[in-house]
Amino acid sequence: MEYDKKELDSRLKDELHHAGHRWRNRFHLELPFGFTGSVKGLVFFQGEYHLFCQWNPFSTKDENKGWVEFKTRDFVYWTDPKLVLWPTGDDDRDGCGSGSAFINGGNLRVLYTGKREENGKRANRQILGTMTKDGIIQKDMVLIKKQPDGYTDLFQGPHFFVRSSHAYALLGAQAQPTDDARGCILLYREEKGLFRFAGELKTQLGFFGKVWECPSLLSFGKHDVLFFSPRGLSGRAFDWQNLFQSGYVTGHLSLSGREMLHGKFHELDRGFDFFAPHIGVHEGRAILFGWMSMPHNDADYPTGEHGWMHTLTMPRILSLKQGKLYAKPAPELKSLRIASSARELSGRAVPSLKTELAAYGSEILLNIVLGITQHLKIELRYGREKVKILYDREADTIEINREGMKLGGRGVRTFKLYTYHSLTMNIFIDRTAIEIFFQNGEEVASFLVFPEEDVPPVFYLEADAPIEKVMGTIWDLDRLRYGESKPQKRKYRF
Repeated sequence: MEYDKKELDSRLKDELHHAGHRWRNRFHLELPFGFTGSVKGLVFFQGEYHLFCQWNPFSTKDENKGWVEFKTRDFVYWTDPKLVLWPTGDDDRDGCGSGSAFINGGNLRVLYTGKREENGKRANRQILGTMTKDGIIQKDMVLIKKQPDGYTDLFQGPHFFVRSSHAYALLGAQAQPTDDARGCILLYREEKGLFRFAGELKTQLGFFGKVWECPSLLSFGKHDVLFFSPRGLSGRAFDWQNLFQSGYVTGHLSLSGREMLHGKFHELDRGFDFFAPHIGVHEGRAILFGWMSMPHNDADYPTGEHGWMHTLTMPRILSLKQGKLYAKPAPELKSLRIASSARELSGRAVPSLKTELAAYGSEILLNIVLGITQHLKIELRYGREKVKILYDREADTIEINREGMKLGGRGVRTFKLYTYHSLTMNIFIDRTAIEIFFQNGEEVASFLVFPEEDVPPVFYLEADAPIEKVMGTIWDLDRLRYGESKPQKRKYRF
């Protein structure tokens, strides 16, 4: 599909710098029109973070996507996003699919899936590209033309990495034995400038969904973490409750044996709207951005009726503790706090608490010393609508309930959360995007709400017995700034 670059850039800049609809998020990255897809790369290059995600600027449908780039130095000030990769020619004629970005030979490069169909079947190709001086990705060559024998055409999302001076790629795939299809990851090794199939990566998971997507590999000290997004898992009481999941296993990768020795599969997020995350590493920090969406659930996202779909999570910093990843908001985001708005909750012993929040965005940092309390209820009330977060100390569970909302996705999510004497939460409330970090990032829940009434939310806390102590702070939050990646001396306000 051809497009007028100047016209698209002009429209993008114009709409991005205006407030727009009341459902527009202010401190979550999102594009002002079209379909925003999942994150496909985060690298630090020439003094800036480069963040790539999929985008269809001409429709809110999940089709014919290119890649758009955001740049920043501090995750608060961002350059205007720019369309840098677009399906042209035969190799990616049906869209630029999943992939990864990396630095190689002093250049910023990408490896992505060129989506194609032939005779009604997928015929995807894995393509190498290089960022040019004019900020557009040049398509260099097809590195992998087709999937190996024994695997279906669900073959995509290459992740590039280097071990012991050798280059490798992981691809999400689907094996198709005689009885049923199963998800898996394929390993490729670079030889003389081409990637050759080295075999399927063995795990201890057996059948674990029908297809695996968006694989990536990181190292935390001596431990390897393998990320992927399986489709087709059957939900359980406290796990795998979304249509599709995203998570990881930790252990050790043996490239010679093509095997990942690992522990249990952990979900990265317990909310309704989280899929296909991407993790970049810079100066020892593992930084995650997720896609606040659930594929195939378009009815859950009523912004589509207003010309845009989906948003990204805030950046999260990951750390590994005893085989489990903890996630915290990037500390740079503290600069969004409007100091004059701070309301302290320190030292208050209360059976209930009620406070109105800013209509344009808030952060709530809470430490609740439980005392004899066994059950907590937190509500975000939007007029006659509400979202509930319920904590059951006896069952060690958190329940997130959106049944009180009228528009968009609803439902209930329940997961285990073990506490001792206190419960900590860091809650970020944007106009539609909500992210909650429990117990210093041991669990995270991301989800979207679409209030019917244009009213500021009210935060309400109630317990079944007097709470021993509530400590914390509430801040109004400023918004992300576009048009520049370097913070200026001036201070912005609403």
